[in-house]
This record gives sequence, structure tokens and C-alpha cells, in this order.
Amino acid sequence: MGAAACALVPAPPGKPSALRRLREIEAGIPPKADLILFGDSLAAGWPPELYGRAFPNRRVFNFGLPGDRVQTSAWRLENLSVGHLRPRELLVLLGTNNLGDGDPPDAVAAALAALVGRAAALWGEPATIVATIPRRGELPGFREADRGVLNATLARALSRVPRARILDSDMALAAGPGEAPSLLADHLHLSEAGYGRLSAALAALLGPAGDGP
Repeated sequence: MGAAACALVPAPPGKPSALRRLREIEAGIPPKADLILFGDSLAAGWPPELYGRAFPNRRVFNFGLPGDRVQTSAWRLENLSVGHLRPRELLVLLGTNNLGDGDPPDAVAAALAALVGRAAALWGEPATIVATIPRRGELPGFREADRGVLNATLARALSRVPRARILDSDMALAAGPGEAPSLLADHLHLSEAGYGRLSAALAALLGPAGDGP
């Protein structure tokens, strides 16, 4: 199976650590959620105190799983009992691991757009924001040209999807002179400052509770 097909076909997580974390997530699925944070370790690592302050009137469910690829996130949508949640809003922060795997940028963009479609069908078209894939690696960045193509392709694909918008991660995570960096020393995961900036950018896009894009 080619890389494009792998990204598009739902598949369960394979690592024992991911399966253990998956069981923890399944045990903690709430009865209701207003906003779902969905994706890989960049979503999973979001500090609750930050999104709690950014979204004080929303019940937030962090549905992130470290190590997730687009295809494993799609599998989770199909195989975990989350259809009852019916969130009003959804943030998707996903795809960097597919980039790390060497998947073609157009395949990852197509898979992300398909995932948004699956979420819309499951949850009744929540207002959806998809974050572009942040830079990873030391400057100039890992597969930086492919990342640019992927993000641009994704933005074009989602421009045709009802109730879906793009959050530009590069703009959201930009740090001014003397400010704390948005990435940790591994040049992949977000720092607390990075999550603070991302929370502020998402709150600005969503507006007051219930307004949505």
C-alpha cells in the first residue's frame, strides 16, 4: 500500500504505549463536550489550565493521542464511542507525524480533509478549526518545503468545506524578540508559551461560547 493510501485508510495505533493511552482516553470519555481538541501529542499535551482559562464557558474534551497519525485518528473516530458528544466546536491539530514518516504532502492534506468530513458526519458539522502543521526541527526546519505545500494544499481543500477554517500555526506561534520560544528544545513539541499563544489564537477565532466560526 502506498503512502497516500496509508494516510487515507483508518488504522489502529500500533505502539503499546499508544494502546495504553488509548484505553485511558476511552475510560475518560465524558457524557458531553462543547469543544474537542483532537489530534496527536501536540493536542494531548495542551495544559488544561490554559484551555480552561481560554474557554471558561465550554466543556473541553482533550481527545489527543501521542503518536497519532491522520489514519489512526480516523480509526479512533470510527471505533471509540464518541458519537454522543456532538460538540459545537472542534480543533484538529494533527499531521506532523505523517510528515515525519515521509508521507507526501498532498496525501496528508487529502487525509486531513477526509478526517474533517468524517468528524462532520459523526458530530453534525461542528464549527471546525484545523491548525496548519507547525514547523519542526532546527531552522530552516524538517521537510520545510513539503510542510509549506501541505499547509497550502490543506487550506485550499478546507476552503470548500462548510463550517471549517484554518488556524495558521506559524502566525499563532510566532514569538517576538525576547519572548519565550513556542517550541521545546526538541524542536517539535510546544512549550507552555506556545500553548498560551495557540490558546489565544483559537479563542480569537472562536469568539464567545456558542458563536463559533
